[in-house]
Amino acid sequence: MGLLLPFAAFFVVGLFWRWRGGGSRGYGLCLILGAAVGLAFTASARQQLARLENTYTGKNVALTAEVEQVSASYLPYAVRAVLRVKTVDGQSPETTLRVACSDLPECDAGDEVLGCFRLEAVQEEQQLSRYADGIALEGEYRFGFRLLGRGASFRARTHRLQKKLSEGLRSAVPEPLADTGGVLAAMVVGDRSALSADLRDAYRAAGLSHIFVVSGMHVSILCGLMGGLTLPEKPQKRRVRSHWSRKAEALFRAVLALLLVGVTGFTPSVQRAAAAVWVSALGVWLFAPADALTSLGIAGVLMTCTNSYAVCDVGFELSFAAVLGTLAGGAVFHRLRSSAAADRKKPKRISRARRIFKKLGWTAAESFCIALCASAATFPVLVLRGMSASLWALLSSVAVLWLAQPILLFGLGAAVLSLIPAARPLTRLCGLLASLPAEVLNRWAVLVSGWPGAQLYFETACAAVVCLLLLFLGWLAYRWKVRFRVAVPVLLIVVVVSVTAGNFLSRDVVRVELTGSKNNPAVVITQSDTAVVLYRGGDPEAVETVLAKRGIRCPELVIDLRMNPEAPCALSAKTKLAAAPLPRQFRQRFRCGREGQLDVELLRTGEGCLVRVRAAGRSLASLSGSVRLAKPLSADWLLASPARPYSVHYTHLLTSSTNYRWMQEEAENWKPAEALLLRPGGGYLLR
Repeated sequence: MGLLLPFAAFFVVGLFWRWRGGGSRGYGLCLILGAAVGLAFTASARQQLARLENTYTGKNVALTAEVEQVSASYLPYAVRAVLRVKTVDGQSPETTLRVACSDLPECDAGDEVLGCFRLEAVQEEQQLSRYADGIALEGEYRFGFRLLGRGASFRARTHRLQKKLSEGLRSAVPEPLADTGGVLAAMVVGDRSALSADLRDAYRAAGLSHIFVVSGMHVSILCGLMGGLTLPEKPQKRRVRSHWSRKAEALFRAVLALLLVGVTGFTPSVQRAAAAVWVSALGVWLFAPADALTSLGIAGVLMTCTNSYAVCDVGFELSFAAVLGTLAGGAVFHRLRSSAAADRKKPKRISRARRIFKKLGWTAAESFCIALCASAATFPVLVLRGMSASLWALLSSVAVLWLAQPILLFGLGAAVLSLIPAARPLTRLCGLLASLPAEVLNRWAVLVSGWPGAQLYFETACAAVVCLLLLFLGWLAYRWKVRFRVAVPVLLIVVVVSVTAGNFLSRDVVRVELTGSKNNPAVVITQSDTAVVLYRGGDPEAVETVLAKRGIRCPELVIDLRMNPEAPCALSAKTKLAAAPLPRQFRQRFRCGREGQLDVELLRTGEGCLVRVRAAGRSLASLSGSVRLAKPLSADWLLASPARPYSVHYTHLLTSSTNYRWMQEEAENWKPAEALLLRPGGGYLLR
């Protein structure tokens, strides 16, 4: 139903436009046809996924696969990986099959591997994100792992090239600026493996995390640079060779865009930019220049025709929203400049210095308009995705994005020259010239990340309504040709009033969220800028994602509730405690927050432990292992887990699963809910 609503919205808007559109009724027809085709694509993709799930779910199979993506796992000597399956039990699958594995033995992207896996359907809460990445099943590694060698596909070869370029670029950075090497590798070739967690958090808080995403800016700079290196034509042959030289240049740029897509890992943003380059090249060959909106639409169709769930990828949504915002910013700037030219009574002669300052002023105004509209366009995506936004994102973009071009140009030069051993001195020079502006960028991000207002979290429903209101007011101002000096203050007043009201309503609200695996989820309790984490195992990245959404870098308290941990908890915190090594009958109390509003009490029993949290006038209990108390403990909410809650008398239950054994024995019909909002004055909301 969640996927049908957008199609219905486009269909209804298309019908209305077709009915009332006048001379522009064709746009309404396009919306209707687009909704119908999109619905057909989605039904086809869903049918294909269902067929794969019915064929392989619950089976142990021998897979020969190529490793496409690798990231760190929470288990020692293991990695999380995405596998593109070549054979299943010696036979090729009927369609492209990708499997996500969270516990694969150590390997690298581009390797071919063999092993026995148990395949399962993707968990319901992860379906949209997994399907958007083309992942149909999850695989649990069993035995028989073997490395078969290097993959020979285009993706495997370009990944090895990316790794070489990244290593060469980082080696070209001077040692005093070693931390900058990870930033350069992320910005230039899309390799974020060497990017430190502190810098990643600082860039996110400053509103500059998008600079690490290889996107249209990278493609434009690369293709524009390489296109400018083509040999000039001889004057006497210009008429004969002009069309063919332009065609050859367009083809060259298309090949470069394809290479950049492979090197940076087929991310949605770079695929969209590359598709725009390919459409532009096609226009040169067909003598029909491409329109920006046409290129954007064709890119979307090409990216979704094989997998309609690609639109659920947050990178896809942010990339398309940013492009639309950039185009809108350009239109606003041209309207502003035309209005200023119309107000000028008659041209007068001005000095050269004044002309230069005037040109710089218009350049800054254009950058401001584009950054403002791009930020406004991407903000609804951030809100609806439950992500945090920075109050300083616009200021950061205008202030430092001019550094991106020299960083990319010199960084690209250092990366390419690192492949030539004889060019070592030139490589170091390019590395130095790239690292100096990158260091300025780092210092700015660290500085801004400490300012108040960095990484603001907005309640989804309220912020979505405000976003729609602002977009509607902006459209009305553009449509009615309202003066810029009138429209901007009105929009700012609406923003200030909305943010103030939202902060007042959400002040001191306690959020309790279950994240990670359904069987044994971790508990994240947040209030304002304070967080308490009760870790039960699983993937620490899920906890870090929730904390990042709330704008919290380091929780105040992490308690590891596992009784037999395979590896220590990887989460960082101001105070960290593991329950397993504690003595029996150990009891400790923590007061977290500026005024101790989160009261946490830990009790270690013989074969388990119990944590009770008092917040917003309620008490919450969480168990691990077997807990036996002489007198049952009373709690308003039980944060459910496989541990039997016989020693807890509770009124309400927060659970992400209804299949725990103790639930079946008590024959209770619980409704799963993974999030709880507690208001200090009373009342709660389940999600």
